[in-house]
Amino acid sequence: MSIVVMVGGTSANGNPEHRYLVNAFLERFGDDIAHIITCEPQPSPFFTRLKRALKRGNYRERIARARYGKGYGPDASALAKNLFGEQPLDDMPGGPKITVVPSHNSAECQALLENEKPDVIVVYGTAIIRPHIFTLAKTVTLNMHTGLSPHYRGDSTLFWPVYYDDPEHLGVTVHKLVADVDGGDIVYTGGVEYESGDGEAELFAKGVKVGTELYLQAVQDVLDGSVTYHPQDLSTGKEFRWIHRTVAAEKTVLETLDRWAQQGK
Repeated sequence: MSIVVMVGGTSANGNPEHRYLVNAFLERFGDDIAHIITCEPQPSPFFTRLKRALKRGNYRERIARARYGKGYGPDASALAKNLFGEQPLDDMPGGPKITVVPSHNSAECQALLENEKPDVIVVYGTAIIRPHIFTLAKTVTLNMHTGLSPHYRGDSTLFWPVYYDDPEHLGVTVHKLVADVDGGDIVYTGGVEYESGDGEAELFAKGVKVGTELYLQAVQDVLDGSVTYHPQDLSTGKEFRWIHRTVAAEKTVLETLDRWAQQGK
């Protein structure tokens, strides 16, 4: 059996969560992992970025973000510590199995997959994968979504249950990859349990750990021929985009986490 793992991130080495997942897959499936495909994000020319910024508008939020002075998403160093302890994994594991492409939807990635003909493609944390890529798996392409589908789909989906004071829907999902964002048939879901004092990094790390274990089992089920898929009802829940995560929303989440800690949730 041949497995190809495709992960995203801010560099060819991915982010802590991507390295954690790849390391777990290498430990579990060893020689069955044929390739680990990462992406080296290509910076757009200045005028292209300027044109996009002008088209997107949203200037008030851009000013608020600049004044806020905090990065988008969980702190990377805190996340790495929660995933790896005091010995972080700084480089993408896999050595010669790693292939770096300019985009997971690129001709280079397509050619690699057409040559390898993997039984299973494993996706996590990439940009949206197009059908000409995800249909190249002989059996199935799966995705891990660090949110509980169909309730929270899209971006920052362990953030929004906190925003909506909805700890019961903190969770993760392993599902078939299809054209609809986080909309494919579900293999497994798992809950993420809030503990007093947890911040976004702690919740996200828990989601990665829970989701990785479910993902490993899902791929094993596929290889064993015992996998079961459960359709989603996409009329429920909501799909979030990065633009929804405003500075005001982040402040609300921090206030909610403080309240949860005081209430001993």
